[in-house]
Parts: sequence; structure tokens; C-alpha cells
Amino acid sequence: MEDKKVSTTLLGHEIVLQDAVAKVAGAVEWVEGHVKDAIKDLPYASIVMAGVSLVLPLLKNPAAAEEANRDGFAYVTSQMRYFAVMESLLLPQDMKPDLKGDLTERLVDLYKLIIDFQVQSVIRFYRTQTKNFFRGAINYDGWDQKLQYIKDTDVALVSRFETTMSASRLQVLRDLAGRAEESRIALNSLLAKVQEHIEVSRQQLGVLQKISQHITDPQDHACLQGLRITDPHDDKSRIEQAKGGLLTGSYCWVLDNDDFRQWRNNQDSRLLWIKGDPGKGKTMLLCGIIDELTKSIPNTTTVSFFFCQATDARINNATAVLRGLIFLLVSHQPSLISHVRQRYDQAGKQLFEDANAWEALSKIFTNILEDPHLQSTYLVIDALDECTRDLSRLVNFIAKTSSTYSDVKWIVSSRNWPNIEKGLDDATQKVRLCLELNEESVSAAVANYIQSKVDLLAKQNQYDNDTRDAVRAYLSSNAYGTFLWVALVCQELAGISGWEAEEMLTALPPGLDALYERMMSQICSSRHSKLCKNILAVVSVVRRPITLDELPSLVDMPPRCSGSREVLAEIVGLCGSFLTLRDHTIAFVHQSAKDFLVQKASREIFPSGIQHVHRSIVSRSLRVLANILRRDIYGLSAPGFPIDQVKQPNPDPLAAARYSCVYWIDHLSECDPTRDEVESIDRFLRRSYLYWLEALSLLRMMSGGVIAIGRLEGLLERENRGQLTSFVRDAHRFALAYRWIIEQAPLQAYASALVFAPTGSLVKKIFKEEKPGWLSTGPVVEMQWNACTQTLEGHGSSVLSVAFSPDGQRVASGSDDNTIKIWDTASGTCTQTLEGHGGSVWSVAFSPDGQRVASGSSDRIIKIWDTASGSSTQTLEGHGGWVQAIAFSPDGQRVASGSDDNTIKIWDTASGFCTQTINVNSVTTHLSFDHTNAYINTNIGRIQIATATMESPNQLSSPVYYSYGLGEDRRWITYNNKNVLWLPPEYYAYAFAVEGRKMVLGCYSGRIIIFSFSRDI
Repeated sequence: MEDKKVSTTLLGHEIVLQDAVAKVAGAVEWVEGHVKDAIKDLPYASIVMAGVSLVLPLLKNPAAAEEANRDGFAYVTSQMRYFAVMESLLLPQDMKPDLKGDLTERLVDLYKLIIDFQVQSVIRFYRTQTKNFFRGAINYDGWDQKLQYIKDTDVALVSRFETTMSASRLQVLRDLAGRAEESRIALNSLLAKVQEHIEVSRQQLGVLQKISQHITDPQDHACLQGLRITDPHDDKSRIEQAKGGLLTGSYCWVLDNDDFRQWRNNQDSRLLWIKGDPGKGKTMLLCGIIDELTKSIPNTTTVSFFFCQATDARINNATAVLRGLIFLLVSHQPSLISHVRQRYDQAGKQLFEDANAWEALSKIFTNILEDPHLQSTYLVIDALDECTRDLSRLVNFIAKTSSTYSDVKWIVSSRNWPNIEKGLDDATQKVRLCLELNEESVSAAVANYIQSKVDLLAKQNQYDNDTRDAVRAYLSSNAYGTFLWVALVCQELAGISGWEAEEMLTALPPGLDALYERMMSQICSSRHSKLCKNILAVVSVVRRPITLDELPSLVDMPPRCSGSREVLAEIVGLCGSFLTLRDHTIAFVHQSAKDFLVQKASREIFPSGIQHVHRSIVSRSLRVLANILRRDIYGLSAPGFPIDQVKQPNPDPLAAARYSCVYWIDHLSECDPTRDEVESIDRFLRRSYLYWLEALSLLRMMSGGVIAIGRLEGLLERENRGQLTSFVRDAHRFALAYRWIIEQAPLQAYASALVFAPTGSLVKKIFKEEKPGWLSTGPVVEMQWNACTQTLEGHGSSVLSVAFSPDGQRVASGSDDNTIKIWDTASGTCTQTLEGHGGSVWSVAFSPDGQRVASGSSDRIIKIWDTASGSSTQTLEGHGGWVQAIAFSPDGQRVASGSDDNTIKIWDTASGFCTQTINVNSVTTHLSFDHTNAYINTNIGRIQIATATMESPNQLSSPVYYSYGLGEDRRWITYNNKNVLWLPPEYYAYAFAVEGRKMVLGCYSGRIIIFSFSRDI
């Protein structure tokens, strides 16, 4: 999509506006230079240039120019060429001196009028808007009259000169006057167009500001992190490297293909389906197309792509495809993240992972496509046939959207599968590119690929010319347009010396299946047959490619092999060319290799059935997890250590258990667990459940783990496994309730989760020894899941303020329900309800002797209450805003109050008089007297009472709180300002108070929660 060009003719030259602001400035500078050039040799007109230099910059700001009589100075500016030539025509060198003097005086008078007009324009330009408004309203400056004077003087001057001018000179002057009028019209048109462009630029600036906000917004960053399941750029690089690099000759033919060109150039052709048999080079073809599109499109166009891979659970499903495409779209155009945030802010990362993820993501994706600011977009999906879950949903979605949105073009590739073809048939504007129907082009590309591979083999294995030619000839005559077959044969030849390469060729049959059969036969006849088949069996059923570190956890390996990656890599190499190794990760060389093993070699690799392999993975996973998992496995120490600061240790103690930790339940669901296996699961969960949750968090897989636990619960309920079922049901509720905080801070599995779990929770009972040792008394919590709490409940709305009595035996709470309650901390009963305020109670404080309570309210009033009788003894009035903070002095004789009227007042409690008002220019939300009675500590600083006045408060930096406290986000209990205990949503607090090692929270829910801490942390 190209930018539209705006052009106009000004003073005889065309000016093009590409970039509104830059080009407007350039146009003005050109006008200035053009006029200067015209008058540089004229004695009088050069004086006027000073005025022109002042007026022309006004054109750079059309909005302000309107204030400076745009029509007037547009007229003067467009006339400058005319005036300049007028001087040379009216005052020739051979004119009589007396006549020349008279005419010169008249011309100078005209110039004076012009200069006066220009100066007044500039003065007006720099006045304030208010002054200009009133001056303009009464035509104070007389713009119309000034302009008319110039025009009248111009006409009179020309009339006076007509009698002395020749007909030819007079015609030249008239022609110039006509062109000046044309230029004036063009200049006014230009200014109007500039104004339009500035409006567009303002809109673009708004978008850029949003983009800047999105780039720096931590919530956007968290949303993008949650959305990311993979970076398709990394997948593309991995694929290209695994296949030996992207050769231009292997894909360039498609750029001139008629079907591709029709899709590329025809706006109505929005979907291109590239289809072909396995090994035809579809993936590398799309890699090349992506590169070419990226190079050829403007910055205002986006290319988003995704590579499906059936052997990797992360990227083999329809939901993952949408996540990957959205991830790249948002990365390229950050403002689009607003569509994701609308749902993410409500659901969090679970939005992308729960059972409704497809519905949510498809709606988000549709909203993005409907966004009016979405740039022209190319969407590319490779290997639809490797989408193993919800393929029909994905295909139908592609067919529907490709027919709906005109600024979006799609490319998809797949094998020749009828179900994909049927789904894409619903797309009304599609193009098919069948590789089998382009045999000549594909064969030429394969020939280019063969040449590259043979040259590499010849160099590595020192082929002579005859060997080189023989290898090339054999590959060319047997490839049949299949890149993969060539790649596999070359892989077999890579370890063969040059002198035996020709003999080896005869043992490598043409055709993929024939080649796979030979490879399998070699494995079965080798002395490592059992080991290789076990490896192939496991790699065939795992949910994602496994690493060398994980391999010994899932397959019985020879003694002393597990700790050596070099040895393990050598063992993987014994599995023929079925497997490939990249960055210590084991994967199939191609999906067709896995298909062959599962479908045509299952007797060899699954002699006891595929369920036996799944069962083996489960038992081995439980064993390795039991041996490896432990509390604080990464040595974080701090209970609130955030996950985004966790760095993976080297060596990683979880390296061997990563796959097992995430996927053992997946494999359990593929087989019927035996009694022994059920007992193993029970032992593992009762011993290591919390350690497992911690590990899931460290692996950033907590959400997936919660889903897996839910599947385990359903599986055991069907099997009716008694006590284990009950424990897993409780474990699932535990994980659901505390998933978020364990995900954010792994060690909260032992802190917040255990503290706030119901008393009857089996997990809480079994792991009671794991709860924080520094917490001696926790909150009163429900007995069972979903039971109502009884913790200091009585307020009818949010608790906005809390305070301990000096002896810690009572708590005062102020609420949005306009009341204050006094509570007995031992029994949890409410001993007094104090009523009398006409608004929410934002602050409460006990007197040093505990006999009185002071309260501040949104009714702007402070009340002093007798705690024994519950009666109000003082009403203090004087604040002009809500009273947000209140405190007694250490001797109890004064009360300080902070308000959103930006003042702090000090009151005498005996008389009720205000003795001092301190203007602090800010809202005070927290305050207290220091022990000397000389200072007030506030959230905005420390104020010296004796010297601070309304005019000059002594404000210092915000105080730092030590010991236990409440975090700024109200969601954490802190110790020395570090997070130690996360609060579930129902415990989110607005207010808190600390007395020694006791802490009280006033919650939004209306509850009051009391904690006792046995020691410091």
C-alpha cells in the first residue's frame, strides 16, 4: 500500500508533499530561496526581503498562520515575484532622473506598506491566543484595510507608470500579475492541504504515542510474555539451519510462477495454498517466500508467519498457530496489543491455555484484522498437516477470514490431504499452487540443491572428479523431485570415505519409504538394536522434542553414559538418519520419518504395544522426579523471590527432569494405570507435591501443570481410585486457588498457599511442616474449600483503615459503611460499633492510653470517641476536604490530621481547637508523631512542627518502613520492604497496622485479618 502524494504548483514550480511536516517546511524554504533569487540584484526590493523572511516561516504553522491573517500574507508573498520584476520594468536605467525619482518614491511607499503589513503579521503571530481573539473580534489591526491599501497602491502605481511603459513591458507585467494570482491560489490550496496533513499527522502522532506507551508499559510486556509460546523467527532460523541453510536456487522459481504472481498482484486473490507430497521442499519454499516478501514490502506492511511441527507439542495445534501469528503482529505493530489486553487483564495467562483458548484467541485475532489501523498484512502458515489438534477449526478460520478482509493475504502449505482441501474450498478467493503440477520447476530446484550438497560432500570427503560426477548423477536420476530423499542420502554419505562412496550409492534405494526401510533394517541388525529402537519409540511418542539431558530419564542407557552429552550424541547417531540433533535437542529429520516408524515399523519399535512405552515414561518420570525435586531447588531463599528475576543455575538441577515434570500426566492418560503405578503416583504426590509445583513455576509451566492435575483428577475419578482420588481433588483445588502466586513467586507454594488454604485441606495437613517457620499464628481460614470465613466479619463495606491499641489487645477499623468498630483480638468479637460520621471513615487511631479513638472521614470531620462507652467526646471541624490520615501525639494531648485539601492540622484534644495548619501542597495519607513530639512523619516527608508553616513546610523524602508491612500494591505482606507473603484476592487490603510482631489488615471485602509473627525473617 503506497503513500498518496500531494502536489501543487507554486510560483511556477511543482511542490510534492510526501511527508507533511518536513515537506511543508521544505516548501516554505524553497519559496524563500526562490524570491531571494528573483530580487538579489534589485536595490529596493531587497529591503522587502526582510519582511518576507519574517512572514514565510508562518506558513510552517498553518493553524497559527490563520491567526496572522493567512490570506493577507499569502497575497503579499505570491506578489513578490511580480513586485521584483515590476522594479526592473518600471525603473529602467535610461529613465529621466526627475520621473525616476517620482516613481521610485511611489514604489518605496508600496514597499513600506508591504513591510508594515508583514511586521504586523509577525507581531500578531507571536501574541497570546487570548489577545489575538479579542483583537481579531473587533478587527483591531485593520487587516482588510491594510491589505486593500497595498492593492490600491499597487494599482495606482501601475496606472501612473502605464504612460511611460512600452506595450511589451506592460504585457510582461500583466502576465506576471496573472501568474502571481495563480501562485496565490496555489499557495492557499497548499496551506489547506498542509492543514489536512497536519490533522493526519496528529492522528499518527497519537498512534505513535500509544506505541511508545505499549513498548514501555510493563503490563503490555507481561501480556506479550504470556502470549508467547514460541518466536516464529527462531523456529525459521532453526529449520533453515537443520536443513543446511536456505538456497536461493531452491525457491526462486516460485517468484515467477503464474499462480504465485496471480496471488501477489491480484487484490482479489487473498489465499495461496501451496500443496505437495512429503519431502517436496514446501517448508524451505515458504522460508524463501517470507524472506522475499520481507525484503520487497514497505515498512507499512507486516509479514507474520508460523511453522507447525507435529513432533513438538508447543507448535502442533491450532491455538499455538494463532498465538504465534498474534505475537508477531503485536511485535511489529505494538498498538494492536490493546485487543489482547482487553481479555488478558481479566483472565491472565490462563486466557491462552485453558479449554476456551481457541475461542478467545480467534476473537482477538478477528478484532485485530478489523482494526482500522492494521497495516497491510501477509499471514503465512507452513505445514497445516502437522497441526495435530483442532486442524479443522484452523482451516475453517483461514477460509473464512481470507474471504473477508481485503488488506490481508494468506499463504498456507500442506500435504495433499482431502480434508484440508475440503476446508479451504469455502475460501472464495484462493489460488492453488500444486508442486506436482510444477514438476519441471521443482526438479530444477532439486538439481540446484543436489549440486550444492555434492559440492559440500566432495570438499568434506575429498572426492575426485569421477566420484563427484557419479554421486551427482545417481542423486539426479533417483531424486524424483524430492529434496528430503536427497538430504537423507547425502547424510548417509557424509560418513563414508570418497573411495567407497560409489559402492554405497547402490545400497541407497530411490524413494523415501524404501530408504526408510533400509535404515530400519540396518538398525535391527546392529548390536545396538534394542537401545536404538527404545530411543526411536520414546522419541515417537513424546509431546515435544527432548534434550540429551532428558533422554536418560526416559530410556534405559548403558552404564556411565548419562552424564556425557558427547556419548549420548553418539548413541543418537546410531539411530540412522531418522533423528537429527541440534543444540542438544533430539528431533525427527522430517515428519515423514515419524510417520514411517509409527505406521510401517510399529512392530519393530513397539513390540509390546505403544501403551507400554507410555507406561514406561510415566514410571521413569515419577522415579526421576522423586529423586531430583526438593524444596528451593534453585536456592532462591527469599519467600517472595519473583519469577522474572530467577536465573537458571548452571548446571541446572532440573535439566534431566524438565520433560517429566510437565508431561508425565499426559503419558499416564494414554494408558490404564496398574495398581503398582497408582501406588507410585500416591507416594510421589504425598511426598513431593509442593516441590513439583515449585518446579512447574520455575519452568514457567505452572498453568499447564494445573490443567494436567485436572486431567489426573478426571482420570482417577473414572478409575475410582479411592484415597488417591480425594487427595488429587484437593491438590487440584489447591493448585487452582494459588496458581497465580506460585507462578509469580515459586516459594509461595510453601508460604501463602499453605497459610491461606482451608484448615481441612489434605495438602495443608500433609505438608504442614513446610509452612513458614517465622509465622506463629496465621489467619482464621475456612474449614473446607468454598466455606465462608468467620474472621472479624461485620462491616457492610470495604475496610479503609485499621489500627492496633497500644497493648495489641484490640483493633479499631474504619469502613466505607461510615462506621468504626472495636474488636477483641483474642476472641474476634466486635465490642463496639461507633456511629456518627456522615461519610466513609478513612483513618482511625488509638490514643496512647487506649481509652480514646480518633477518626477522620470523607465528611471532613474528625471525631474523638470514648472506647468504653462508645460515645463521641469531640467533633473537630476545619478541613476543606476528606480527612485521610490521623494520629495522636505520644502524650495524647494533640491530634494531627491530614486531608486532601493539602493541609495538615494539629488539634488540642482538651479544647478541640486547631492550634496549627501546615500547607504541604499534597494529600497526606499516612502520618504519625515521632517519639519526641517535635516532628510529624508523613507519606510525603518529615515535618518539623515548630518551624513548618503554611507557606514553607519542611518536606523530606518518603519514609522507609522496616519490619512487617503491606506492599504498595496491597497484595503482599512485606518484611523490610521485601515481599514475603502473597495475599489472595479475598484478602487484598486497603489498610494495615503493625504492633510489634502483630499485623492487622483491613480488606476490600470488609474483613479484618490478624497475623502474629513468631520471629523476624
